[in-house]
Amino acid sequence: MKAIVDYLLANPIIPVFLSLSLGYLLGRLKIKSFSVGSTVGVLIIALIIGQIGAFKIDPLVKSIFFDLFIFTIGYEVGPSFIRSLKSTGLKIVGQSVFFAVVAFAIAMVLFKLFKVDLGEAAGIIAGALTQSAVIGTANSSINGLDISSAAKAAYNSEVAIAYALTYVFGTVGVLVFLKNIAPAILHVDLKEETKKLAEKLNFTSGSFSPLTSSVRVRGFLLGDDSPIVGKKILQIEKQYHYEFVVEAVLRKEESIPATSDLVLSPGDEIVVVGNMEEFLQLEQSHGTTEVSNKQYRNIQLKTINVMLTNAFNFHALQDMVKSGLMITSVERDGKKVTDLTTMRSGDRLTIIGTPRALQKILPEIGYEIAEGQTTDISFLTIGIVLGVLLGSIVVKAFNIPITLGEGGGALFLGLFFGWYQEKHANIGNIPGPVRWVFKSLGLNLFIAVVGLQAGSDFVSALVKMGWKVLIIGAIISILPHFITLLFGRYVLKLNAIDNIGSLTGAGTITAALNAINEETGSSLLALSYTPGYAVGNILLTILGPLTVALLS
Repeated sequence: MKAIVDYLLANPIIPVFLSLSLGYLLGRLKIKSFSVGSTVGVLIIALIIGQIGAFKIDPLVKSIFFDLFIFTIGYEVGPSFIRSLKSTGLKIVGQSVFFAVVAFAIAMVLFKLFKVDLGEAAGIIAGALTQSAVIGTANSSINGLDISSAAKAAYNSEVAIAYALTYVFGTVGVLVFLKNIAPAILHVDLKEETKKLAEKLNFTSGSFSPLTSSVRVRGFLLGDDSPIVGKKILQIEKQYHYEFVVEAVLRKEESIPATSDLVLSPGDEIVVVGNMEEFLQLEQSHGTTEVSNKQYRNIQLKTINVMLTNAFNFHALQDMVKSGLMITSVERDGKKVTDLTTMRSGDRLTIIGTPRALQKILPEIGYEIAEGQTTDISFLTIGIVLGVLLGSIVVKAFNIPITLGEGGGALFLGLFFGWYQEKHANIGNIPGPVRWVFKSLGLNLFIAVVGLQAGSDFVSALVKMGWKVLIIGAIISILPHFITLLFGRYVLKLNAIDNIGSLTGAGTITAALNAINEETGSSLLALSYTPGYAVGNILLTILGPLTVALLS
């Protein structure tokens, strides 16, 4: 046995990958709708394996994989975050910011009151608020402190152990609160409330009915007294609320480009693609006659693959359908998405439509994916380099050194680079499957190393922390959600669905969203979850460095 232990300690690559293998298996186990997930699974296995002795693993390994993970998170949520700030969902963004501020304030009061040290505190923040990225941002901040190497190692171990102790209640407790207790506080039946709002929005889950709408291709001959003669194509489309597009124009039996600034003339035949109701208005116009011309039937349809980058919602989907477009498939991390109402930034869509309809809608939803699935490594790595440099900057406020740390810097550069790539789709592509590897394997490899190194101190640290950590973690998990729920109702005047849905996003508690979706039989909450999740991912992650700065 000693020989085996010595071999594993001398070859840590085996325990690292063993932790990943068994941790992912543990993370798949489900009790009803709850599962610990791969990250907690990997940490638990690594802590168990770590009992055999003190593993010596180069800290560079952790840094590399965590930086890949955190940069990718920023890259993915950056566009939707910026979009959310500009959209009508500002109330949801405001609620997410309020949640993060309240959670941090409550946490700091408890930490000061119970004299919690910075390692335990950062771990409690990470676990109670179910934001695993806090482990990495806190670790990088701890490593930047002017303290001994032994103290840094002790604090980093406490981060991992406190996280493991508080994560389960942070998930299960909040899930129960949002699914069962929050509706009671708001005096609503969540299932009935969802049904009412769904009817109001004409919202359906599963197979999406607007995809079978009355989109048609029709041709019209413009007479001398037609009300649209003398107008530009863009003016006409705007007049009819962009319910259709003028796809082609035949003038003296010759096809001319249907550009937005083209002025229509008497005798023109126009080919229109769009919604039937708007067609009827056009057909009833005096001087506009429907014609049957074989040429207009030869409209070419185009198929494109689109990366969804902007904050997406039900109304955007309706607009796409009204424009004569059809979504034939949606993929997320290589898997099919069957409920189109849950589409979010980072999803890959295959869309069929006419060239002008595609040209009109594309800037609103994302960008066309270029052929090939190569990753722009230069773009990725220079982003991480700049992020690490940003994280090394230290600013003193009231004599307290404040820094984003390596992880926080990489997150913010990821946000900027993700936003920039949305605007310049020809550079910086990181395909979905590659992002999944960076996010999942990047974080969990980092977690495996953290767990193995903390394992030998686990029992002693657990005895030292005791029930105090669990109680503090439970308060930080629930109280901010309760206060923010009341803030959403009485200050922001959010309806119950948006209120609870945005809280699942603000707390990055996807398990609660899934549980409520199952309970109500609808994915309606996903509409308010998305902007809340984008903001929550950013704000909760930077709580790690803030906690370390204020308690150091």
